[in-house]
Amino acid sequence: MLMPQGAVKELKLFNLAWPILVEQLTSGFVVMVDIYFLSLLGEDAAATAGLLMPYLWIGFFVLPMLSTGGTAAASQYYGAKQFDKVIPVFMTNVLLLGLAGIAFSIFTYLNYNNIGVWLNFPAAMQLYAEDYLAIMAFTFGFFGLRCAYGSILAAKAMTNWNMLASLLTNVVNVFLNATFFFGWFGIEPMGLKGIALGTVLSYLFACLVVMVIVHVKAQVSFEFNRAIIPRMRAVFKPLMKISIPSAAEPANYTLQQIVVAGILATLGVLAVSSYTFVLRFLFISMAVSWSLAAAGQIMMAHQMGARKLQQVDATYNRCVSLAILFAFVNMCVFAWFYQPLIGLFSDDPQVAFYAKWLLIICIVMEPFRAINIVAGMGLKAVGDGRFAATVGVAFIWGIVPIIYLCSISWQLGIIGAWACFALDEVVRGLINHWRWKTYRWHNMGIV
Repeated sequence: MLMPQGAVKELKLFNLAWPILVEQLTSGFVVMVDIYFLSLLGEDAAATAGLLMPYLWIGFFVLPMLSTGGTAAASQYYGAKQFDKVIPVFMTNVLLLGLAGIAFSIFTYLNYNNIGVWLNFPAAMQLYAEDYLAIMAFTFGFFGLRCAYGSILAAKAMTNWNMLASLLTNVVNVFLNATFFFGWFGIEPMGLKGIALGTVLSYLFACLVVMVIVHVKAQVSFEFNRAIIPRMRAVFKPLMKISIPSAAEPANYTLQQIVVAGILATLGVLAVSSYTFVLRFLFISMAVSWSLAAAGQIMMAHQMGARKLQQVDATYNRCVSLAILFAFVNMCVFAWFYQPLIGLFSDDPQVAFYAKWLLIICIVMEPFRAINIVAGMGLKAVGDGRFAATVGVAFIWGIVPIIYLCSISWQLGIIGAWACFALDEVVRGLINHWRWKTYRWHNMGIV
């Protein structure tokens, strides 16, 4: 059944959240597939893809967060029943994300032979990095458009279609990687370049799929005439009020992780291995928090536009409570069963020792990270994103010298560094939650 252009599906937290959760859990599958096929070429090729992730993550993490500004802005206009402003927001967001993705693609392509040098790659891995990035550079233009169109579906509460597009992309990526790598259907085997090409084409496929869903299933029609230009200008500033804070924090976080990785690399292989293994366990907790926050953001923005302020607060409280509960229980289970879980990756007793203490710290850290994620996205949804972004950027970089002091200068190692991460999440979570409960956001909506 087709959906009229001004219609929005019924807003229910579970119905919105579970497709986002599935999409989050499968979002890293494309990279995992790439690394698997690259490992068939040798350890150097697989390691190259892994070490390039901090750079590639700038695009893969920041562009989706930038797109949430369009989701929140359009949702507020939907809630206020100002349907005449929805299409200009959609079109402006598509233009913004398309240009941002293309800009990152151009930068990557122009510097594909320098990025490995900047990241201090060995000579053998530098050649792999150049071949991989020269093709992967073209991904981000398509990915930016896919994120922009995905935000349209999110604003219309059609998160299940975003999930479907993500799952189809994963299937297509596996098929194309295998086709180009092994030389199926008479194609000459292309090795590493084939893997990169398969990934680029899978994102092109994803972009086309969401475009069809938006324009056919959701019946969203763009207007291509001179009259739309002043309408797009009118919504540009309100859109930027949400989009810029939404992108600022993840962009700085990604850059911070590159710096922190350099600090942690000096702590030794066993410490870094335990850090890497524990991060894998945290992914589930963070994915649940993110899915609840993203679903709550859609609902809160709609309710904010309709000026249903008590419902906005009720949605926030429900999202925070569920995210805290899951994070706490999840970390308690992981900490209790740390030995068999870490044993899946390593049988070194020193790695198990480090991982045990990191997971114990996570029992405190992850519930506050859940608060930070939900409160941060909630503040951005209602127009108070500048505060959350300012706090986030200040703490993201302010904690770096403390991490260095604890881990290196005071010789507390990986456990000291992890305690700093926990301190960061606890303080930021408390500050953002306090800001929400001041209710200053009541008068900060864009409508």
